[in-house]
Amino acid sequence: MDYIWLIGLHVAAVTVWIGGMLVAAVLISALDAETAADGAPSRILRAVSRWDRRVTSPAMGLAWILGLTLVFQGGWGAEPWLATKIAVVVALSALHGRLARALRQLPEPGRPPVSGLLRFSPLAVIAGMIAIVTLVVVKPY
Repeated sequence: MDYIWLIGLHVAAVTVWIGGMLVAAVLISALDAETAADGAPSRILRAVSRWDRRVTSPAMGLAWILGLTLVFQGGWGAEPWLATKIAVVVALSALHGRLARALRQLPEPGRPPVSGLLRFSPLAVIAGMIAIVTLVVVKPY
């Protein structure tokens, strides 16, 4: 496949993945004990959880596959900026896993709404994306 097509597909997959993560992160951080207990947001939570399983998670997998393909086809090797980018992507992948777990658990009555650090997950997603875009475009080292 042409390298430019790989880049385009990779950017599209990353956009879907990060967009889905951001929706989940904002929703989870916005919930408090009262809204989680009254059952009102459970329909929204189920919809976002379904979206995460069917769209966001596969987009993350596709982003990883296409990204690694780009690394090998582009001959990027062991560039320091790339190692840093991959570390940030690993952290975002772990955060995605934690958000997906929280989406599955939140609708259950009596369960605490959000762990302390997940309240800051929207900021973490945005900071991660800023770091990745900066590393890819500027290649500072």
